[in-house]
Amino acid sequence: EVIENGEVLFDKKIIKVGKNLDTDYKTIDLGKNSVLMPGLINTHTHLEFSANNTSLIYGDFITWLNSVLIKRETLLNECQTECYKKAIDEMKKSGVVAFGEISSTGLDLEYLKKCELKVTFFNEIIGSNPASVDILYQNFLSRLEESKKVTNPHFTPAISIHSPYSVHPVVIRKVLEMAKKDNMIVSAHFMESRAEREWLDKNRGDFKLFFEKHLNQKEAVTTPMQFLEQFEEVKTHFIHCVHANEEELQKIYSINGSIAHCPVSNRLLNTGLLDIERVRNLNIPYSVATDGLSSNYSLNLFKEIRAALLMHTGLHPKYLAKDLLKAVTKNGSDILGLNNGTIEVGKDADLISFKLPNRVEAEEIYLQTILHTNRVEKVWIDGREIELD
Repeated sequence: EVIENGEVLFDKKIIKVGKNLDTDYKTIDLGKNSVLMPGLINTHTHLEFSANNTSLIYGDFITWLNSVLIKRETLLNECQTECYKKAIDEMKKSGVVAFGEISSTGLDLEYLKKCELKVTFFNEIIGSNPASVDILYQNFLSRLEESKKVTNPHFTPAISIHSPYSVHPVVIRKVLEMAKKDNMIVSAHFMESRAEREWLDKNRGDFKLFFEKHLNQKEAVTTPMQFLEQFEEVKTHFIHCVHANEEELQKIYSINGSIAHCPVSNRLLNTGLLDIERVRNLNIPYSVATDGLSSNYSLNLFKEIRAALLMHTGLHPKYLAKDLLKAVTKNGSDILGLNNGTIEVGKDADLISFKLPNRVEAEEIYLQTILHTNRVEKVWIDGREIELD
C-alpha cells in the first residue's frame, strides 16, 4: 500500500501511520518527491570474502570454486577492519538495516558484534569426509559458543549448514538438534549448480572429479531429498535453489522453508536463474540477497533487485517490482525473525528515505524506485538516525 503525503510517528518503534497526525513532536520534512519505506534486509552475505575484486574466476561454478580454494586464505587475511567497514558502509548506504552473515571462520565476529545494523550471524559447518569431520565440528562448536556470548538486540547467533554435498548427515543431525534446542534459524545452500544436481543424483559430473581430487571421495554423502527431510522441525532459509525440482520445492514448502534468490551471483557463476514464479505459486517465501563479494561485484541491494527485475524477462515488470521490494523488506524480516520490514504500529522503526527524480503516481512507484535508487538519503534503525558518510 502506498500512502501519498503520509506521515509516520515513531520513537524506537512505530507509533502511528497515516495523514495529518499530531504535530506536537519533532518533525522531519523529507522534501519533494521523497519516498519513505521500510529498511532493506539482505538475508545472505559472505563478508569474510569482501577483499575480493578480481582474484576469483567467474563464468563457471567449478572453475570459480577451485579459484576460491586457491585464494581463500589470502582473501580472508586481506579482509581486516577497513575491509569490513567498507562492506557494511556499502550495504548501509543502499538502505540495508539488517543482514544475514555466513561465517565460516569466526574472523568476522570481531567486526560485526557491535555493528549498528542488525546481524543474524550464521555460524557455518562444513565437512563431508569422515576423516576430518570431528576437527571441523569442534571448530564449529567453538565459533558458535563465541558468537552466543555477544548476543544482543542487534546480534543474533544462528547456524549454517554449508550444503548437502559438503556436510556429512551425521553432523547435520547433531547440528540441527542444537538449532531446535536453542530455537535458532538455519541457513543451507541447496541446488546452486548443475554440478551439484549431477553429483547428488548420479555420483558423476564435474563434482565427481572435484571430490576425488580434493577429498578422495567417490560418492555423495546424501541425496537431495534425504537432505531436505532433516530440516522438518527447523526454520530454514535455503540459498539459491536454482536447480531444485518440483518435488524438492514442494518439500521446502511443506517444512515451512524459505529461499534466498541471488541473481547476480548465479549469473556470474553461470548456474542459471531461479524460477521465482514457480516459487511464488508454491507459496514459498523468498528474499533477494547479494551473496558475498566472492561472487558479486557489489553489496548494494537496490542493484541486486534491479538485476532481478531485468533478468526475469517472462514476468511483468510492474508486478515483479512490487514483489521484489516485498522480498527485501517484509519477506526478509519474516525469514530472519525480525520485527521490522513493514511500516505499521508496533514494528521497529527501521526506515529509509530517498528522493525520486520527479513525482510518480502511486501505482508506478515500485518500478521507478528500483530503476532510480542506488543510494538512500536517510536511515533510521530503532528510531535512531544512522550516519551515512
